[in-house]
Amino acid sequence: MDYGPSLLERDAEVGRMRELFSAAARGQGGVVLIEGPAGIGKSALAGAARRLGRTAGCRVLGARGSRLEQRSGYGVLRQLVEPVLLGADTAQRVRLLRGPAHRALALLDSHLDGPAPGDPGAFHVLYRLLVNVAKAGPVALVVDDVHWADDPSLRVFLHMLPGMAELPLAMVLAGRPAAAPGPCSELAADPAVTVLRPAPLTPAATARLVRAVNGEAADTRLCAACHRLTGGNPLFVRELAAAAAAAGGTAAEGDEEALRALGGPALSQWMGAVLAHLTPDAVRVAQTCAVLGEEADPQLVAELAGGPETLTRGQDELVAAGVLRGGGRPEFVHALTRHAVYSGIAVVERSRLHRRAAELLAAGQPAPLVATHLLETLPSGDAWVVDTLVAAANHASSRGASRSALAFLERALQEPPTPQATAELVRMAGRIAYWLDWPAAIGYLRRAAALAPDAAGRAEITELLARAVILNGRNADAIALLENALTELGDGHAELEHRLRTQIIAAAVAELDLRHTGAQHLAVLSAAPRLGDEVRCKLDAFTAFRTAVIDLDRDAAVSAALRVLRLRSSGMAYQDASSSLPYLVLIDADHDDALRHLDHDWSAAREAGSSYLAAPIGYLRVHALLSRGHLAEAEAGIRQAVRLIGRVPVPLAPVYGGEILAEAHLAQGRPAAAAEALARASAEVPPYKALRCRLDLLAARVDLAHGRAEQAVRQAEQVGRRLLADGWLNPASHPWRMVAALGKHVLGTRDAALALAAEDLDLARRWGAPRTLGRALRVAATVTGGRAEPELLEEAVRVLRTGPARLELATALHAFGRRTWQRHPQAGRAALAEALRLAEECGAAELARRARTALSEAGTRPPEPHGAGLTPGEWRVARLAARGRTNRQIAQELNVTPKTVETHLGSVYRKLGVRNRTAMARALAATDLDRPD
Repeated sequence: MDYGPSLLERDAEVGRMRELFSAAARGQGGVVLIEGPAGIGKSALAGAARRLGRTAGCRVLGARGSRLEQRSGYGVLRQLVEPVLLGADTAQRVRLLRGPAHRALALLDSHLDGPAPGDPGAFHVLYRLLVNVAKAGPVALVVDDVHWADDPSLRVFLHMLPGMAELPLAMVLAGRPAAAPGPCSELAADPAVTVLRPAPLTPAATARLVRAVNGEAADTRLCAACHRLTGGNPLFVRELAAAAAAAGGTAAEGDEEALRALGGPALSQWMGAVLAHLTPDAVRVAQTCAVLGEEADPQLVAELAGGPETLTRGQDELVAAGVLRGGGRPEFVHALTRHAVYSGIAVVERSRLHRRAAELLAAGQPAPLVATHLLETLPSGDAWVVDTLVAAANHASSRGASRSALAFLERALQEPPTPQATAELVRMAGRIAYWLDWPAAIGYLRRAAALAPDAAGRAEITELLARAVILNGRNADAIALLENALTELGDGHAELEHRLRTQIIAAAVAELDLRHTGAQHLAVLSAAPRLGDEVRCKLDAFTAFRTAVIDLDRDAAVSAALRVLRLRSSGMAYQDASSSLPYLVLIDADHDDALRHLDHDWSAAREAGSSYLAAPIGYLRVHALLSRGHLAEAEAGIRQAVRLIGRVPVPLAPVYGGEILAEAHLAQGRPAAAAEALARASAEVPPYKALRCRLDLLAARVDLAHGRAEQAVRQAEQVGRRLLADGWLNPASHPWRMVAALGKHVLGTRDAALALAAEDLDLARRWGAPRTLGRALRVAATVTGGRAEPELLEEAVRVLRTGPARLELATALHAFGRRTWQRHPQAGRAALAEALRLAEECGAAELARRARTALSEAGTRPPEPHGAGLTPGEWRVARLAARGRTNRQIAQELNVTPKTVETHLGSVYRKLGVRNRTAMARALAATDLDRPD
């Protein structure tokens, strides 16, 4: 049965209490003690006990133990019976105080300080009072936090036990295990008491609780991390989940490091209450274990805490209090307990303990373990601390632990080191931060450049600084930095000079300054007698891009791009702002090697586990798939690329993700979804000029699809002016003339539309790529109309058949079929039928719908789509299989097992009535991307 999030997996406890109250209603009393550590859900069960008691017909009397009342005699009993006595009329009060109970008022009114007297007669008086209360009907006594109850009240409970079974009186006590012998431990040990010890929540219940706090959309990783960190303690789960929701970011996504940082402060108040009632030895041991963490072996704890005897006494007390686990090695019951204890240690004392721990560990432990403690110490100008932290940073960096290395260096710089060492440490920190946090890297590298001893040293640092600045979208700033470094560098540093110039060109491309600033440095590098392999590779990439976008020389651009990719495949790999350029050239040139290289690099990057490499490759790969109309294959790629882009700490990452989503939605004929994707594509820094042009052109296409022709024309022409200012002519990747021409056609400005379409067509012919030329011919046909329209459309179809752009071919066939079916029924209907087939194979649902409508209008019944009844998972597998992917490749693409792929394919074969992939490919027409996942 579901009792809500506060009672997850407490069916057994609730059932036992229900039995207890039912028996009490029949005159057979009993006692249940709910025992467990802080946060396990004892109070929730006590609350449930009150509700269950009322449901069973019992009069419920409640109380709660309190530290303030713990030394006040009969404090808990006073809470239980005062409401009864105060609410009784004269006759009722006489019945309640009948017999020995008449002395109860005197006992309850006396506020005794210090230990209560162990007078059995007094215990019996109060026992008789409770018996009298129960004579009026069954009674349920519910006491929470019984571990803080006053000793006399507990003694009364013990006195009641022998006769409880014959009374209509049930008692539920909830508290922590007794830390020392006393009434609580006696209650737990008495055979008449049923002890319930609620277990920690399972992972499934933890997930339900997290989602009850944070909503059903809570990340699965957050649920799992909350369970690992809390050990399933419900209170800690609830507090950690709420803290994660409030903090947002990586904590809400389940990052354990971020959650650990939240957990200590969130729960320190509870742990403070626990420690306040333990001896100084126990507190010292707890604090020592919290400082030492997982390294808390008994010998080390004893040395740091004050000796073996202190450890023994303190550990026993902490185990009894539920802070440490039982056993020889001191270990907290769960991670958040340790963090809660730790957060309560005073800063100076914490620093002293960590420093001493580091000294003890330095004799035989690895440098990072020692340095982990030094991270938590206060700076003191100690050379040993600096040396240890730097050694740890080198150790961590050599093993790929860049975040740890940066943390060690940042702490070393706070110590601080000597002035001579500071410059090198700042430079080292900047290089490490470059892969983690570009804004932080910029700060370090600027400081390192200022500390460099000479121009060459400053130029070396500026090279990396400029890369970080470029990745933050500040290309003009990067160009200024690099040109200043070049001016200061002078002669004699040819290799460094060449690298600086490649960075300037990369920034110039992004800033739409290729024809001016970029061309100057391209000319210098092209004329250089010798270039290093990396510089030569980048020069070819820039040359390929410039030749494509400005010169429109397709053959030369492709040749240069392929040279770059050959160098990369032979081991000359690099990853910077120029890395994507050869792929972009090949995509715009409709070259088959683009997708082949991207598939290869995509697999390699994913196998290497590098988001830095996989994110840009996935982004480019989606563009390549979309340019060819492979929407079905792009479906998984889009999700993976967006996820990977989001993992890379680049300020513009959300913009890149929004761009490819908008492009995909437009290809599917879903302008509203494209607009939504663009609206979400925001970042803290403005996009660089080239990216801004792409986004604005996408927005113009969305406007055109929504009928906002005037707005589309205005935006497209603004993009055109920015591109033309730098000489960018190629319409392949920036078809602004197409958008403007179609918009003006809608607005009725025919001459202007014709001029733009003619210019677009002329440039497309110069470039010569089938997709670009076929698109330009289709637009020219639309704008021109009349007798020329079918001829232009026929040429568009003929051109597109020579290239890989299947969706563009389907679009042209649809336009040709609609325009010609009345005069040439057979040819028109055949074109529409082929357009429908291609649209369905591409997954272009809107185009397929329009093709079906056109076929119906032409008097032809459209064929039924194959694959009806396939599940979304079967559709995805079938599409990729039809494209020639192996089972293993499909499994990698969709993040499933090869066995799942086999199962899905078998189901597809049965539903389609085929026996192999060849027959399936012939029968299958893939559906649109709107199918539910």
